[in-house]
Amino acid sequence: MELFEAVCEFWLDQLVWILRFAIVFGLLGYFMPCNRGMRWWAAPRAVAADFFYWFAVPFALRNVHRVLVAGTLVALFGEDGGGLLPLADRPLWAQCLAILVIQDVLLYGLHRAFHTRWAWRFHAVHHSPAQLDWPAAARFHPVNHAMTFVVADLAVLLLGFSPLALAVLVPFNVWYSTMVHANLNWSFGPLRYVFASPVFHRWHHTTQAAGRDKNFASTFPILDLLFGTFYMPRGELPAEFGSDDPDFPEGFWRQLVYPFRRAKPAPAEAPAEPAHRRAAA
Repeated sequence: MELFEAVCEFWLDQLVWILRFAIVFGLLGYFMPCNRGMRWWAAPRAVAADFFYWFAVPFALRNVHRVLVAGTLVALFGEDGGGLLPLADRPLWAQCLAILVIQDVLLYGLHRAFHTRWAWRFHAVHHSPAQLDWPAAARFHPVNHAMTFVVADLAVLLLGFSPLALAVLVPFNVWYSTMVHANLNWSFGPLRYVFASPVFHRWHHTTQAAGRDKNFASTFPILDLLFGTFYMPRGELPAEFGSDDPDFPEGFWRQLVYPFRRAKPAPAEAPAEPAHRRAAA
């Protein structure tokens, strides 16, 4: 009974979040779209998959996250918790700012790792929406989600930051992640190199060759500038999104098993037509 009540309470909270996002980013996207005519509800099966990612995956991962992080801290520091440094005594605002920077550096590295051959099929789930908009913020394969956020959260807690600082940042991170996935033409003008914008992140999701494997930072694009992965040409907007696999499944359950299936070999190039046949045509 307690589990049922916990699930219902969690789903109600998620529903409130989704309604807020649908209203806010729906209105903003109507008046300031990056890609006109792109509607996230245009693909019913993709919409159904997104709602599974919003409702089902986070609840399960929240408990896995608690067990892994709490278990590691107890194993290293005992039941009193703590960390390597007495950072929990610092002002809460300072802890939050430091955590944002530290985690963005970690997430940048982890994000680039998921774009390598060994992990791409897990991350490809996040890149699969062709109608890229705010619902895609939750579309992460559980393996991708767990490896990314467990590592990032565990790192700052091991350093000694307060769990309260992490909790305070949750609403900001959810809103920010959803905003950068929204169909908005915001580039943040002179702040384009300081804060990640929807246009910045849409270039990361594009299937266009120039923008692929660029813009890995979650919050601070300065990391992409430092490591040579920044791409945000003035006067241009990304227009094509989705997976590089034409057979990528739309359904939630098939997406969960997609990384574990053997990848289909790329089709061989058609042999060149003989010269005498080209001349006779």
